[in-house]
Amino acid sequence: ILPVITLNGIITYNIIEGPVDGEQFMCFLREHVLPFTNPYPGTHSMIIMDNCCIHHSEAIHTLIE
Repeated sequence: ILPVITLNGIITYNIIEGPVDGEQFMCFLREHVLPFTNPYPGTHSMIIMDNCCIHHSEAIHTLIE
Protein backbone atom coordinates (compact mmCIF):
# COMPACT_ATOMS: atom_id res chain seq x y z
CA ILE A 1 0.00 0.00 0.00
CA LEU A 2 1.35 3.42 -0.98
CA PRO A 3 -0.46 6.04 1.12
CA VAL A 4 -0.32 9.83 1.13
CA ILE A 5 -0.52 10.82 4.78
CA THR A 6 -1.20 14.36 6.01
CA LEU A 7 -1.77 15.77 9.47
CA ASN A 8 -5.48 15.14 8.83
CA GLY A 9 -5.06 11.51 7.78
CA ILE A 10 -4.71 9.59 4.53
CA ILE A 11 -5.90 11.55 1.49
CA THR A 12 -5.13 8.95 -1.21
CA TYR A 13 -3.46 5.60 -1.65
CA ASN A 14 -2.71 2.88 -4.16
CA ILE A 15 -2.44 -0.87 -3.60
CA ILE A 16 0.25 -2.58 -5.64
CA GLU A 17 0.87 -6.31 -5.55
CA GLY A 18 4.54 -7.13 -4.98
CA PRO A 19 7.48 -4.76 -4.58
CA VAL A 20 7.20 -1.22 -5.93
CA ASP A 21 9.77 -0.20 -8.52
CA GLY A 22 10.79 3.29 -9.61
CA GLU A 23 8.36 3.42 -12.55
CA GLN A 24 5.39 2.40 -10.37
CA PHE A 25 6.37 4.99 -7.77
CA MET A 26 6.68 7.67 -10.45
CA CYS A 27 3.20 6.78 -11.76
CA PHE A 28 1.82 6.92 -8.19
CA LEU A 29 3.27 10.39 -7.70
CA ARG A 30 1.95 11.65 -11.04
CA GLU A 31 -1.56 10.18 -10.76
CA HIS A 32 -2.27 10.09 -7.02
CA VAL A 33 -0.05 12.63 -5.24
CA LEU A 34 0.51 15.65 -7.47
CA PRO A 35 -3.23 16.35 -8.04
CA PHE A 36 -3.45 17.14 -4.30
CA THR A 37 -0.41 19.43 -4.11
CA ASN A 38 -0.30 23.21 -4.24
CA PRO A 39 2.47 25.82 -4.50
CA TYR A 40 4.23 26.73 -1.24
CA PRO A 41 3.01 27.93 1.26
CA GLY A 42 -0.42 26.50 0.38
CA THR A 43 -2.04 23.38 1.79
CA HIS A 44 -0.28 20.17 0.81
CA SER A 45 2.68 22.10 -0.59
CA MET A 46 5.44 19.85 0.79
CA ILE A 47 6.30 16.25 -0.05
CA ILE A 48 8.40 14.38 2.48
CA MET A 49 9.84 10.97 1.62
CA ASP A 50 12.25 8.66 3.40
CA ASN A 51 15.60 7.73 1.89
CA CYS A 52 14.44 4.69 -0.12
CA CYS A 53 16.56 4.58 -3.29
CA ILE A 54 13.55 4.88 -5.65
CA HIS A 55 12.67 8.21 -4.01
CA HIS A 56 15.89 9.87 -5.14
CA SER A 57 16.02 9.54 -8.91
CA GLU A 58 16.49 12.60 -11.08
CA ALA A 59 13.13 11.87 -12.73
CA ILE A 60 11.37 12.06 -9.35
CA HIS A 61 13.04 15.37 -8.53
CA THR A 62 12.11 16.80 -11.91
CA LEU A 63 8.48 15.63 -11.61
CA ILE A 64 8.03 17.16 -8.16
CA GLU A 65 9.71 20.46 -9.05
